[in-house]
Amino acid sequence: MIAICMRYKDKSTFQDKFKNKLVDWGLHFYPKIVKEKNIIGYHAPILNLDKKDSVFILKNIIQTIDGCGYLTVHLHNGKNKTVNRDDLIENLSIVNDFADKKGIKLCIENLRKGFSSNPDNLIDIADEVDCHITYDVGHIPYNKRLEFLEICSDRIYNAHIYEIEINGKHLPPKDLKNLRPILDELLNIKCKLFLIELMEIESILKTEKMLIDYFNSVDNHNFSNKDYKI
Repeated sequence: MIAICMRYKDKSTFQDKFKNKLVDWGLHFYPKIVKEKNIIGYHAPILNLDKKDSVFILKNIIQTIDGCGYLTVHLHNGKNKTVNRDDLIENLSIVNDFADKKGIKLCIENLRKGFSSNPDNLIDIADEVDCHITYDVGHIPYNKRLEFLEICSDRIYNAHIYEIEINGKHLPPKDLKNLRPILDELLNIKCKLFLIELMEIESILKTEKMLIDYFNSVDNHNFSNKDYKI
């Protein structure tokens, strides 16, 4: 399935444009929890999971979004160079257990810098806690993407799709030359949820068209409108 990441501070324009498409709602952009039938998952505010107050915040979010598919979280804010691994695992385990009871898949995301930019750290935490991974392709250098994916493949539930992040900005693909090997491997590991994480409507629609064309071109992969439209 293809979904669109809501990464706007003005929700009205976004909701009007994408009301008939699946949506990943970004609470780190628009912090109010909105519940609509096309919202399939949420991205949590940016927290440091080795701090105890993050547990309270995330449990409140999970309680409120009860019934949705997943919640993606950052393990840290991307600025801190180290994390307290023991506290991180303890806190994340509490949150994951609570999410599991609510039927929500907890996904931890790789960042461009810091602790979770290392795939060995990410899979180690996911295996220890027994949670899922959101694979953010744009947070990984081109020459390390397949290796990162291979290391984390058993835990990947969904993927953030765009070309690359530069200076904090997500850039759209001009074509799928760089993304196609990643998309091929994501399909091989049975990843079925592809989240377009861009901030401009025109870029989102162009990338969506590329992805639909790609999926329709893949052998034995029948992609149709019912897979992504409400």
